Amino acid sequence: MSSRPQHKDRKYKDLSMKQKTRIAEKTYSRYLRFFLENSRMPDVNEAASIHKKLFESVRSLAPLADFESFDVLCNKRAETYEVRIQKEISQGMTLEKLDSASRKKTPEEKAEVQKKKQELRRKKKKRKAEHTIDTPEQDDRFFFIAGYTSGGAPYGVTWEEMGLEPWENLE
Repeated sequence: MSSRPQHKDRKYKDLSMKQKTRIAEKTYSRYLRFFLENSRMPDVNEAASIHKKLFESVRSLAPLADFESFDVLCNKRAETYEVRIQKEISQGMTLEKLDSASRKKTPEEKAEVQKKKQELRRKKKKRKAEHTIDTPEQDDRFFFIAGYTSGGAPYGVTWEEMGLEPWENLE
């Protein structure tokens, strides 16, 4: 049986790291949206309003969470948001980009993303296969290890037989 409390008995601290990270991302996103719409950071009352909206979703995950400690946590996170927001804006973040990033993808868009991921995996696998072919097994004694005896001793072509010093460049 899990040591984690049941859903109805959870506090904010009992949430998984993944859940807390998603909440932190939503918090930042709300601050970013506010800044893009108003060209300033929210004041105390506006920040509390943002936190109350976020807290509604937190309560569905952790019914025993209290707003005061959640508000303190959000305010602590918000201290670093302005610098991060300014950096994103200087890199071209706009309200339109924020909206397009947060909307749900269509099945066609999801399929395209999957196709690109599969292509990247294929390329990575191909590169890895090429790399392993180009680099024969070697050690300080053998230039090329052809195999191993049943006792585990390597056999093959030594550096000396090749007329080379160990790890000497072939070019």
